[in-house]
Amino acid sequence: MQRIQKVLILCLLFACVGAFAQTRSTSGTSVTGKVLEQGTNVPVEFAVVILYPSETYTTTDKDGNFEFKRVDAGKSTIQVQFVGMKTIEQKIEIVQGKENVFNFEMQVENFRLDEVQVVATQSKAGAATASNISRQAMDHLQTSSLSDVMQLLPGVAITNPYLSSANYITIRNATSIGTAIIVDGSPLSSNANMQALAPSITGGAGGTMSGIDSRMVSTDNIESIEVIRGIPSVEYGDLNSGAVIIRSKAGKEPLSIRLKATPSTYQAAASVGFKLGENAGHLNLSGDYAYNTSRLYEAYAYYQRFNAKALWSKKFGENWNTNTTLDLGISKDTRELNPDDLRTMLVTKGDSQSVRLNTNGTVNINKGWLNNITYAAAISYADKYDYHNQLLSNAESLHTVCEYDGAILSNVAGQDVYDINGKKITNIPASEAENWIKVLPYEYIETYEILGKELNAYAQIKANFNKRWGNINNHILVGADYKTDGNLGEGKVYDDETPPFRNNSSDYSSYRKRPYYDVPFVHQLGLFFEDTYKHTFGRNELSIKAGARFDLINGKTALSPRINASMEIIPNILTIRGGWGKTAKAPTALMLYPERAFFNYNNYDFQEGTYRQTVATVRVFDTSNPDLEIAKMRKAEVGIDLKLFDQYRLSVTAYDELTNNGYTLGKDISCYNLVEFVKYKAVKNSEGVYTPEYEGTYNIFSTYAKPMNNHYRHNRGIEFELDLGRFDAIRTSVFLNGAWNQYTARSNGYTFDQNTRGNQIESNVAIYEEGLTTSRTDNLITTLRLTHNIPEIGFVITLATQVNWFEKFWTEYGNDTMFIKYLSYKDGKVYNFDPSKKDDPEFAYMFDARSETRFIVEQYFPTVTFNLNISKEIGDRLTASFFVNNMFNSRPLYESKRTPGSFTELLSGNKLFFGFDLKVNIF
Repeated sequence: MQRIQKVLILCLLFACVGAFAQTRSTSGTSVTGKVLEQGTNVPVEFAVVILYPSETYTTTDKDGNFEFKRVDAGKSTIQVQFVGMKTIEQKIEIVQGKENVFNFEMQVENFRLDEVQVVATQSKAGAATASNISRQAMDHLQTSSLSDVMQLLPGVAITNPYLSSANYITIRNATSIGTAIIVDGSPLSSNANMQALAPSITGGAGGTMSGIDSRMVSTDNIESIEVIRGIPSVEYGDLNSGAVIIRSKAGKEPLSIRLKATPSTYQAAASVGFKLGENAGHLNLSGDYAYNTSRLYEAYAYYQRFNAKALWSKKFGENWNTNTTLDLGISKDTRELNPDDLRTMLVTKGDSQSVRLNTNGTVNINKGWLNNITYAAAISYADKYDYHNQLLSNAESLHTVCEYDGAILSNVAGQDVYDINGKKITNIPASEAENWIKVLPYEYIETYEILGKELNAYAQIKANFNKRWGNINNHILVGADYKTDGNLGEGKVYDDETPPFRNNSSDYSSYRKRPYYDVPFVHQLGLFFEDTYKHTFGRNELSIKAGARFDLINGKTALSPRINASMEIIPNILTIRGGWGKTAKAPTALMLYPERAFFNYNNYDFQEGTYRQTVATVRVFDTSNPDLEIAKMRKAEVGIDLKLFDQYRLSVTAYDELTNNGYTLGKDISCYNLVEFVKYKAVKNSEGVYTPEYEGTYNIFSTYAKPMNNHYRHNRGIEFELDLGRFDAIRTSVFLNGAWNQYTARSNGYTFDQNTRGNQIESNVAIYEEGLTTSRTDNLITTLRLTHNIPEIGFVITLATQVNWFEKFWTEYGNDTMFIKYLSYKDGKVYNFDPSKKDDPEFAYMFDARSETRFIVEQYFPTVTFNLNISKEIGDRLTASFFVNNMFNSRPLYESKRTPGSFTELLSGNKLFFGFDLKVNIF
């Protein structure tokens, strides 16, 4: 009933807002202008021109002209963007009844400008807390993948650009699965990633629960990036911590070739944009190849990446602007056979081939309140292939293909086995007559593949309404989106004679094949409404952006209200701001539809010479959780922005983020299932033939992991940015940012512990209090960037001095020396535990010795690294860049307080590292 009420309320809001479009208005005036290239006066065709706060969008024609019709009079901001040129943003006054003509001259974005933008810039007041990263900043930083740009954000440690292992983007230390990556209006998705061998047994899902591997996102075809750290607009769904919004290069640009080399990576990239014809639009083409090996002495382990993109831009008539993109991606994560590895003979592969078609556009309406309608749609397909080959020893375990719970099979298909008294001990259902169970050899080569074919589709439509009454401006956004994710792959594939070895963390566990194409798709429908209210009081401005988002995900619902607000206290000097909201992350296919847990229990096994007889019981358990909820995060923040003398800027943001029902593969009481384990021993019958004889029945627990909402995470901190601008006398810009962050994490559920009872296979399971252990981390990182540039020779040098002032971590424990309940192996029931029985032989074995040092707080001492980036333009076509991280190779050792004598190398992710980059513009 509550779900129906939510839908009806939002539909009513949609209907009310839709009525605005029915109001016809002839009021308003026109805004026109021309965009030229500075120095040449050549018209800039297809430049993007945006008028705020109405967010009206258009592009320039072949003569560089643009026009906005029926624009409300008053103060506005106009922004002009074009690939390869410096973005222009200017405040304007639109006057009713007069000609409002605004002409702009755009500068080519290079290192010969008086001011270069090589740091992340702050978002506008009233919007979500965000950082904007320009193409120029990426070039100067010499990025290889999307994760490299994150070091420009406050409080993010500078690390070396390795591609040898998967990179996942986190924002404010939140989980990476909650970070949305949105490319040209449509999100990338990992919801259908199921490349895991046995998550229900191990409780670990690997990359399937980590989000998008950012190694595959090359930065060479990106024009700009916005990283939303605060409360995002309601148009963004399926996220928790924040969003990374990417705008690709579009339009005309010269052919450029980029070559990059570091001790671990070789990379080549090329891009070009050109006009197709008088009325056929523009085509921008780009591609890159990267090869990485993290250790030169392990050349058999390497990573390769190839990306190609074609982006077609076209303006139809005066009101329809559209971009259509085709992306191709190939990645290969390979470990070939090490010639010296004769013990394991390990060979692994992780390959991915993907294709993505995306389109987005804006149709200007300009009727009544309705300004425009924007849309985005994408469909992507990724063919993933994981391969594992390894020589196993001491690998004897049971294997069968049977999936019938309670079946008791022998090692000969369809053959019943009888005990010495003539009683049948097997139970072979008719459907399992062709199946057998066998003991795998002591040593064999396991080979398995995981075949995934991920299919993702997305569509969104938004209507933008705007109306100005004197000093009040209302901008209303209303829209809907739909997203679906599924996997059409074969799943796990292997020869049943040499299957993957069972996981040792769970006794008697076993693997089964599972076709991913049998797993239902994840469907998401989102509806959203948002109002941006701006009111000018004299020279002061109040801005409030508030809205709500409703998501329906495979029958589960989430309502996410969000608000951002700002108020100018002193015009153009001091602004206070704040925000509050909720975000919701959809469960992945693996969480909604986990695979079952399989166990094989060896009832009888006898071998003499070449003869062997085996009997085993198969147990199967459903691991799904119908009570699984949509994970939500509550985000709140407050901040101030101070600007003095139109140059010095200070921004401080305090934030608090809480997730109380995060996703995890964990265990509760229902994951412990008591199984009657019947054992037989081999004895000779009257004919001298070895035959099974009943030995006994034992009660043991089968345990597995299931999807749960037990993860608790609380992040809080303070971010700051101090921009002192450029001191022309010394041609140097000073920029300082940093963050203090503290996060707390724990599992809200019970903690289980099962010790062996001497040499017995039966034992109780201890149950400790909920939320037994809480992990805490506290750190402060600041980065001072001094950028010196000489425009006359196109030279820029940046010294980034990063100080990790402290990092401390500790664990807080509840009563971990006394469990409160236990699961009895006698009947499988839960009983409260009486502490007075601690020394009773029936319970004494259930207690573990605890280290007295587990409460000690570890705190690293301060560390400093100096990192250098240099860029130099040589002539008009060549740019050379060089970087060195941790130039003095600072690698101090920290001795643990908990375990004196053991040391940790600090700054291990930022050892002395360097690279060279060469970019050539051909024409």
